[in-house]
Amino acid sequence: MQKSRIEALLYSMLILAAAISILNVFLIQGRAAEINKATKEAEELLKPAKLEVTKILLSECEKCFDIEAAFESIKKQNVDVTKEKTMFSDDSEAKELIRNFNIQKIPYIIISGEINKTQQLKSFFDGVGEFSDEGNVVYTSISPPYYDVSSAKVVGRVSIVNVVDSSCKECVPLAQVISSFKQSGVAISKEDSYEYSSKEGMDIIAKFNITRIPAMLISSEINYYSSISEQIKELTKEKSGFYALHATSPPYRDLKEGKVVGLARLIYLTDSSCAGCYNVKINEQILARLGVFVRESVSYDIFSKEGKGLISKYRIEKAPIVLVSPEASVYPVFVQAWNSVGSAEDDGWYVMKRPENLGTYKDLKANEIVSAR
Repeated sequence: MQKSRIEALLYSMLILAAAISILNVFLIQGRAAEINKATKEAEELLKPAKLEVTKILLSECEKCFDIEAAFESIKKQNVDVTKEKTMFSDDSEAKELIRNFNIQKIPYIIISGEINKTQQLKSFFDGVGEFSDEGNVVYTSISPPYYDVSSAKVVGRVSIVNVVDSSCKECVPLAQVISSFKQSGVAISKEDSYEYSSKEGMDIIAKFNITRIPAMLISSEINYYSSISEQIKELTKEKSGFYALHATSPPYRDLKEGKVVGLARLIYLTDSSCAGCYNVKINEQILARLGVFVRESVSYDIFSKEGKGLISKYRIEKAPIVLVSPEASVYPVFVQAWNSVGSAEDDGWYVMKRPENLGTYKDLKANEIVSAR
């Protein structure tokens, strides 16, 4: 009896083991199928997306948006361009596409095919274009210049007119404005220059109420470069198709005063008896950092006739120091900084009174050399 029980139990265990083995086989086979399916899907995703590209170009448009560079950026993705078609905007087929896709800027690219194959590819196209209802991507990141369909003309070609004073070698040119434009991708199609005293220059000055030279007119085509035009609109308003800018940093010619302003002169008041005193010429470097343009400088010793006259006139008690001519008044940063080191006299001269921050100096009243702390 006991033996038959054991045999029955062993038989049941064998059946259970066989069932588990069969189940494991099915599970392993199912998992293998899932792994195989996932592997095939991964391999498929790694394959380049097959795309077809249609480019619509302009027959003539100098310096227009480089659509080929945009096309190259597409090809750098994991794609295989199986078909590439190029047509011009005046072709009948192109005109139909322009209507169907409501294209507003030319040149243009239309992409079809496996545009949603991977999330990475979809994100790329989201950044440079728009998905159409027809299942295509239209490349919309078109920078000027381009052909504007609504106005039927090429837009974004900026013209510049400079009004200059060639006799003012020290005047700060506005060339850096044009350089920054070009670095930002602005297409300068034309640039002219006129002397402020010429007929053309005087006409521009009168028309745009210009008060400083050099000045610059920037055509309203700059409006197609939104980030730049916003900055310009903060400075001036559009008039007769142009924005008028003028010099903001001296030296420049002030037309109301009829002269070039900002050409400062320096007087160094030195002390030949103080060998250990700080080098007063360092002040010119400091003034340069404050934006002051120094046209000329002269040095007088405290024992000279000129030096004694300055000491008496401006009640100077310390040396060496620097005196700056009234022309420096057009430099607001300098004027503000000067309050901490000197005085602004009634005749407009700026006279240093506190040289101790620069180093060793002489106290003229006590006739003593004061060492820098």
